[in-house]
Amino acid sequence: MHGLLQDLGITIIIATLVNLLTHRLKQPSILGYLAVGIIIGPNIGPQLISDAAHIDIISEIGLILLLFIIGLEMDIPKLMKSGKELVVAGVGQFLLSVVYGVVFFSLMGYALQSRKLDALYLAIFCGLSSTAIVVKLLYDKFELDTLSGRITLGVLIFQDIWAILIISFQPHFHHPQASIFALTILKTAALLATGFFFGKYILSRLYAAICKEPELVVIVSIGWCALMAVLAGFLGLSKEMGALVAGLSVSTFPYSIHVTAKIGPLRDFFLTLFFISLGMSIPMLEVSMLKAAGVLVVFVYLSRFLSVYPLLALCGSGRRTAFLSSLNLSQISEFSLVIATLAISHKHIDPETMSTVLYAMALTSILTSYQIKYSQNLFLLFDRTMNRLGVRGREAKLEEEVTKGEAYPIVVLGYHRGARAFTDAIAREQPELLKKILVVDFNLEILKELQGQGIHGMFGDVSSLDTLMHAHIDKAGLILSTIPDLLLKGTDNVKLVRMCRRVAPEAAIVATADFKDQIPALKEAGATQVLLPYSLAGEQLAGFVMDRLPALDIESTPTPP
Repeated sequence: MHGLLQDLGITIIIATLVNLLTHRLKQPSILGYLAVGIIIGPNIGPQLISDAAHIDIISEIGLILLLFIIGLEMDIPKLMKSGKELVVAGVGQFLLSVVYGVVFFSLMGYALQSRKLDALYLAIFCGLSSTAIVVKLLYDKFELDTLSGRITLGVLIFQDIWAILIISFQPHFHHPQASIFALTILKTAALLATGFFFGKYILSRLYAAICKEPELVVIVSIGWCALMAVLAGFLGLSKEMGALVAGLSVSTFPYSIHVTAKIGPLRDFFLTLFFISLGMSIPMLEVSMLKAAGVLVVFVYLSRFLSVYPLLALCGSGRRTAFLSSLNLSQISEFSLVIATLAISHKHIDPETMSTVLYAMALTSILTSYQIKYSQNLFLLFDRTMNRLGVRGREAKLEEEVTKGEAYPIVVLGYHRGARAFTDAIAREQPELLKKILVVDFNLEILKELQGQGIHGMFGDVSSLDTLMHAHIDKAGLILSTIPDLLLKGTDNVKLVRMCRRVAPEAAIVATADFKDQIPALKEAGATQVLLPYSLAGEQLAGFVMDRLPALDIESTPTPP
């Protein structure tokens, strides 16, 4: 344990220093993580880590949490609305990439015979994209739920299924058997059925019993993720697939956004170690391998734009969606390393081939950070070039980018008495406005009550920045916080206003104060208007008493000059 803590400490310290530098230079964070891995790793750097397995084990947790959150945020009905584009691209991309790869790498002189299958494996490696890298970058850019983001995510899920099937088939590559394929499909179906059955009939009741304790909801969700990951491993499937199924089953409940917001920082920590462990595996630079890796990188880009782009275009997607989806998927997957390791154990490829794949994966990881960061600029350049060449893009029926969930012009943070009085007044005066209101609260009974009134509710902790982002308050015109500080847990109105103002700089923000001396701090934090419920109640009560003085036969004493 001492060695583990020491290795973690060294890793975190160096990661902090390096990423402060990358942040200052305005470079992608993944580039910094890979650099940290090179610095502390056993191949290139000064070997600061005593046991690289420590970081590898912990980094796997990050990948599992990432797939769990992907499942939590996945809107299956909306994903299915992508229709034939998603299915055609998900199935066809990998098959086309492998066909292109087998032909290309065979012509390049790589082996494709009874014992050595380097050309086939290189085609497979280049046909799989990195779920961890792409999802993190798109999530950070808030593009995961755009049309191109949803198609990208769908293709990545199909690729993960392809990878699982390949791993199951690897021992039988020389003598393929249909029974192995059928067994893998059966195991996957069993995992999905188990996840959704227990989610619907057991997990739902457990959530109903603990929903008033938000932190307990998070703990149960993490436990559910771990259970499904273990079950997947027991069935011979990847633990990441089990985590994805766990997330999908929880996504049907109203707690998914709250769980995502709470697990997000934990996932980011472990996922950071995943990228660092990837950097640690990069071997010492050799010119010959670097040249070969460069060829792989070029082929990855060509194969994506010769598979994803035409498939989406044929299905009716517009130029923008086809281009961005192709660009998003242009890298080599972490699954490729797993497949390569098994291929070496089966003596299907030479160790030099795996080193080449490692170089190529590192290069595509770095390039992906930039290409997704500047994807819109790259598309505009591509679009102008195509227009100058006289190539017109097909207008797409779903070309517009739509974010997950609706944006509401009025967002209410917490449903306290003031918020209830507000919605009651709106219901009396202008009931059609209720559909424009979103209430964020962690009391499930309140959310059910609001649903009955036609008001949209979202389960979540208003003190979490991730929750506010998922509520799309950046698109709100009015944000209301009616809960006094005495009833807020882990935050106060000043912190809430500051967070809301950072996310929604143009919105009008109404906050609540207990006393008048709190108003300046709230105004300074960005509040447009400050409510004083007790002062308002006191003024109304005083007016009522003054009106009743004659009836009470009480003489008011004039105020002395």
